[in-house]
Amino acid sequence: MQSNQDFNGIAIAIISFTDSDTKNKQGKQNEQSESVSTLSLAQVTSSLEQLWRQIDMNKSSKQVTQIPKLLQSLIALVNFRLGTHLNEQTDLLRLKVRRQSRLCLYWIQYIGGEQVQSEIVNNEYGRVMSLQFSTAGGIGNEKDEEIYTGLIYIYNFLERLRYGRNYPQPSFQPLPLLARITEEHMKEEGAIEEIEAQINNNGYNGRILYWATRAKSATLNRFIHRR
Repeated sequence: MQSNQDFNGIAIAIISFTDSDTKNKQGKQNEQSESVSTLSLAQVTSSLEQLWRQIDMNKSSKQVTQIPKLLQSLIALVNFRLGTHLNEQTDLLRLKVRRQSRLCLYWIQYIGGEQVQSEIVNNEYGRVMSLQFSTAGGIGNEKDEEIYTGLIYIYNFLERLRYGRNYPQPSFQPLPLLARITEEHMKEEGAIEEIEAQINNNGYNGRILYWATRAKSATLNRFIHRR
């Protein structure tokens, strides 16, 4: 088990990277759009991987949610901007930043109790995960994998909010208000229509179609329930 000092080092690295990237975007300087070095990308992907592995190993997400800025950084990095295909290594690292951030958030919501679910919904987890469909990176199988995992994450999240969870611990009762907030965020991003569009996608050996159908069912059940 890693020490608090190790965890704090990981958190600082992720927050610092996100703050730097935000400042670059706010500067609106085109020359900065590709200014993130390969080294810094490699370092942050390593930090992200260490973080989700630690959450999984410790079966606890409390440390993450106790640092609001870390959770906000993970949310921001879920849709980290992709490269312009000028440097293959850099492009792959940018895509890896997205994937590792999503894995962190997946383990946080998968393991976290009711309070954690509330915090990630309030940080618009449903909204940023919805953007995964319209901003999926890579080409061919890489892009299909992005869509495929996004559908699974959305489906599982909505189902747990709707029905509650008995495993893993801590368990929690159904959280209909959080489910409604999440579905509204998804609607605002056009995610419902995007999920329906993916039902016609036979990519990833038919797995996109399968999970798109399940995700549509989860959102449809929510809307029927509201009526």
